[in-house]
Amino acid sequence: MNDVLKIAFRFVGLLTLQVFFFDQINFLGFINPMVYILFIVLYPFENNRLLFLLLAFGYGLIMDSFQDTGGAHAAACVTLTMIRPFFLKLVYGESYLMKNLKLLATSLDRILLLLLLSTFTHHLIYFSLVIFNTSQVLEIIKMICSVGGATIIVSALIMLIIKPRRY
Repeated sequence: MNDVLKIAFRFVGLLTLQVFFFDQINFLGFINPMVYILFIVLYPFENNRLLFLLLAFGYGLIMDSFQDTGGAHAAACVTLTMIRPFFLKLVYGESYLMKNLKLLATSLDRILLLLLLSTFTHHLIYFSLVIFNTSQVLEIIKMICSVGGATIIVSALIMLIIKPRRY
């Protein structure tokens, strides 16, 4: 399938899943997995960087409009997009630098490490902006851990479903 079609399908598919399914869960009253960040994590890194930044910003704005969060999703998405090359270099090393890497074709432990770093970064920015009160540091940590854990588990399951099989 064409890369543009894959990107468009992920954009619309993850956004639709997030807004109409995962935002409705409210496990334990406050846990909603944020699987939409998979779009940023799985975006092909050899593509245009400026386009990626604009897509991440627009993606965050769309999420902000659905959740009425005043730009917190957009800020977290753009921050994750800017830090992602560092995470890719940290997790994949020489393979990333040589540009001979297909993210979903790599080992599960590498993908999970990238997902863990990305989720922590996104959620740290997001919840810090949403709560925006230094006296609520424990609340921010609780949200990062609980929502982050749910995000990682559900995102890992989604990636196992879409990961190409080797027979």
